[in-house]
Amino acid sequence: MNQEISVDETIETKNKRLLSIDFFKGLTIILMTFVNTTRTFEYIPAWSKHAGNFGLTYVDLIAPFFVFMMALNFKSSFMKRLEKDGRKSAYLHFVRRYLIFLFIGLVISINFDDAGNLVFHWGTLQYLGTSGLIALFLIELHPGVRVIIAIMLMGIHQWLLETSLKSVIYDAVEAGFFGALSWGGIMILSTVISEGIYEFKKKQDKSIMINYFLISGIFLTMLGFLLNLISAFNFNWAISRQYMSLPYCLTTTGISAIVFFFIFVAFDLYELKFKFFREENFISVIGKNAFILFIIHCVIFSITNTEVPTNIPLLLAFFVGFVSIFIIWAIGYIMNMFQIFIIV
Repeated sequence: MNQEISVDETIETKNKRLLSIDFFKGLTIILMTFVNTTRTFEYIPAWSKHAGNFGLTYVDLIAPFFVFMMALNFKSSFMKRLEKDGRKSAYLHFVRRYLIFLFIGLVISINFDDAGNLVFHWGTLQYLGTSGLIALFLIELHPGVRVIIAIMLMGIHQWLLETSLKSVIYDAVEAGFFGALSWGGIMILSTVISEGIYEFKKKQDKSIMINYFLISGIFLTMLGFLLNLISAFNFNWAISRQYMSLPYCLTTTGISAIVFFFIFVAFDLYELKFKFFREENFISVIGKNAFILFIIHCVIFSITNTEVPTNIPLLLAFFVGFVSIFIIWAIGYIMNMFQIFIIV
């Protein structure tokens, strides 16, 4: 016999803040804080660094996690604002948000070369801003159409890797301007997968989460690894964060979906008996202010990379990383305690 769900229960569930989302966001910020703080130290082992030109370590998953993190509430936030303020206001709100990402990214990336010339580097906030804008103007299209567009964007970028522009992409940070095609594709795919949350809140059917996150995640991961086999004949098809190759994009999006699915199962589907899984915890409080804590972490690793010698012992390097995480957590905890939530 099916359990009946009242209208009040449905509304309450629809508006409920999922602990799994805050946990996933907090986990992403913690990982990003650690790897960015420790990345310049000489004795950090290979498994805790980017894989380089080709390959995959946990560090190479963090940027796609960040994109996926942004996508989790994309559809529900957009629809809520659309219903409340109308289409024009909804689009202007999100356009402003992603332009702010771009602006802050450009400001914090300002540097000077050896000749004293002003230089702007393409970095994390830039690809988040551009990918967000790309996904925004497609958000009301049918999910199937958006998937096709995402594959096309990533396919175009993969094609560029076969041209003379490959050297430009390789020399740039985060694959540079052209890499926005692949980052945009990851964001679009992530918003399609994340519609599972929007649908789950409406229908309370756990099979929705299995289909959207677990099944699609496994499919994308397997497809990415299969395409990687082409690299035996053409190395441009290898899993590569440096090149933002198509196999990398598909694989990391799939892994992001799978990881979030199991976090959702633990925190919001079965609510495991341990208190950690049933209430706010030291990781989820970070997720509630993910954006501002990301900015603060940029300041922290700028200081540590400038002031701390790069040749310190491994244990001391890890200690610096954990201290940085503690600072981020302490700020997040205090902000949560005083109910301070900064949303762009």
